[in-house]
Amino acid sequence: MLNMRIIYYSFFCSIFLLSSCNEKKELDKYDKNGKLIVYSEEVYFNMLMKNKKLDVTIIDTFCINQKAKAIKDIKKGELIYFGSHSYEKILSKMLSQYGIKYKDHLGHCTRLGSFEPYCYQIEMWKEIDRRYGENFIDSLSQIAKKQFVLENPDVPYIEDGIDLREKYKKESK
Repeated sequence: MLNMRIIYYSFFCSIFLLSSCNEKKELDKYDKNGKLIVYSEEVYFNMLMKNKKLDVTIIDTFCINQKAKAIKDIKKGELIYFGSHSYEKILSKMLSQYGIKYKDHLGHCTRLGSFEPYCYQIEMWKEIDRRYGENFIDSLSQIAKKQFVLENPDVPYIEDGIDLREKYKKESK
C-alpha cells in the first residue's frame, strides 16, 4: 500500500513539474503608450517590408540574452577576443598568454532598427579593454602583424597603399 502511495505521489509530482515547465511567460504585445512591441529582428524586418513608416517599440531580447551570457562567461573567467586577421594564429597565441581565446568574427555593418547583432562580442571587448586597457588589442595586433609579415616575405601585405614588407624590413635592420 505504501509503495502505491509513493508511485501515485511521484506520478502527480511529475505531472505538476512537467506542466509548470511548459508554461510560457506571455510577452507584452503593446507598450504603455499603445505602440506595438517587436522583440525579433526578423519580425521587424518582415513588418518593415510591408510598412516603411513603421512605428513600433523594439525590445532586443536577443541582445539582452547575449549580454547576460557574456557576463556569465566573464564571471567564470572566460574571455574571448573576436576578430578577423590574416595573422590570427600569431595573435591567438599572444592572447592565450593572457588567458584570452581568439575567435573569428566576420560581421556586417548594417543594423536593422535598434537591434544590436554583436552584444556578446561587445561585452567581451569591453571587459578586455577594462582589464588590459583600450590599446591592448591594438598593440598586440601591431606586433602580430609585423611578425606575420616578416615570417611571410613572399606574401604581399598592403595597408593604406603601402607594402608593409618593405616597411618592416627597414625597421628590423
